Amino acid sequence: MKLNFDGFKLANGNATCGFVLRDSNGKVLLAGAKNLAPSVSILEVEAWGLVEGLKGVASLSISHLLVEGDNLSVVNAVKNCWSTPWEINNMVYDARIMMSKFAMCQIDHCFQKANQATDFMANKGHSYSSLLYWFPPYCIDFSLIIRKDVLG
Repeated sequence: MKLNFDGFKLANGNATCGFVLRDSNGKVLLAGAKNLAPSVSILEVEAWGLVEGLKGVASLSISHLLVEGDNLSVVNAVKNCWSTPWEINNMVYDARIMMSKFAMCQIDHCFQKANQATDFMANKGHSYSSLLYWFPPYCIDFSLIIRKDVLG
């Protein structure tokens, strides 16, 4: 299974995060988005996407997981390659604990272009006041993005 996470911040300060969980064939099993306070930094928004995604995955009894995000600071903080920025220290700690509960869990950086479905979900978070979990069937716009990803 693969979990992608992302964060999004508008020019007016509104912030959201999102995540998408797929199986090895690219089929989406779970997607989610959360509206966040305008006061949080983009780094915090990205870290929230990771934490909320891991929480969602934990409820699905998955043992092997690949995690990808387009924010190198968050990815390398979780990998313990870089010093953890103070504002995301608790979220990184929580992510490491959640990731340790899988039989195998790896986190890697991906480029923003490979994270379009998750970006779509993060943008969707602006329409809701609290955490949103999406299960199939999905809207046509999201389905087209997923289909394009699967086809390469």
